[in-house]
Amino acid sequence: MSANERTREVLSITASMTGACVIGALLLGLVYAGTQKYTATAKAAGERQAIAQLLSLDSTAVVSEVTQWLDPARHEVVYRTTGAAGARELVFGLDGTLARQGAAPAAPAKELAPLGRLFVATRGGRPAGFVVEGDTRGYKKAIRFFVAIDSSFDVAGVRVIEHEEDPGLGAETATAWFGGQFVGRPVGALESLDVTRDPMPEDWRAALDRLDRVPVAEWRGAHRALLDRERARPIYAVTGATISSRALTSGVRTTVDHFRRRWALLAPHFTTGVPS
Repeated sequence: MSANERTREVLSITASMTGACVIGALLLGLVYAGTQKYTATAKAAGERQAIAQLLSLDSTAVVSEVTQWLDPARHEVVYRTTGAAGARELVFGLDGTLARQGAAPAAPAKELAPLGRLFVATRGGRPAGFVVEGDTRGYKKAIRFFVAIDSSFDVAGVRVIEHEEDPGLGAETATAWFGGQFVGRPVGALESLDVTRDPMPEDWRAALDRLDRVPVAEWRGAHRALLDRERARPIYAVTGATISSRALTSGVRTTVDHFRRRWALLAPHFTTGVPS
């Protein structure tokens, strides 16, 4: 085989391998894009279902998603929501003064830092409840969760939606029985809420174990006496996972405190109700 023939063969093999790599990369990209789209759709559907379950919503309720952003350069907080009239934007200074409002741009500016989301449920123009997204540092990594608040501004539920805590230990904070301990507590009482390592009363644990088998509203009605008794008591920690228990409790407390202050600003632009 001559030198020219060897050169042509090498070039042919190189071209074939390059083409195969390009085609493979394109296929992987298409699969990734399709998977990401499916994952995002499934995630959004799961979140909507969780919101409806936490607030016991029916088809008559309308849920609006409010995204919250910090503009560090301007020292402002930006709120954006999408409704029948299109995307709206409300901008407040850090002192709570309304800076401007109007139609929202197509996409948030790159310099804005996300502050989480707030879901506002309304029925007939009146508040039917709220779900606030929060996150906190757990024993290992971040714990992301939803806090549901009913129209009376009592906690309607807490649900962990992402975590990497240890199975059988910190992961127990993602169970219905642990999150159920927050149900029925007034949002104003959470600022002093603490965690105890004392054993949980058996009747309270038995009630909490039934929470994932019945709607929250029905469960609250069936255990009203226990809820009245426990709302003044601390959260019972998961055995062997006090750090995770305290982390989630602290995260809920901080998230609800932020909600109360933010909703006081946003309420006039949604409804007439403001938490005290």
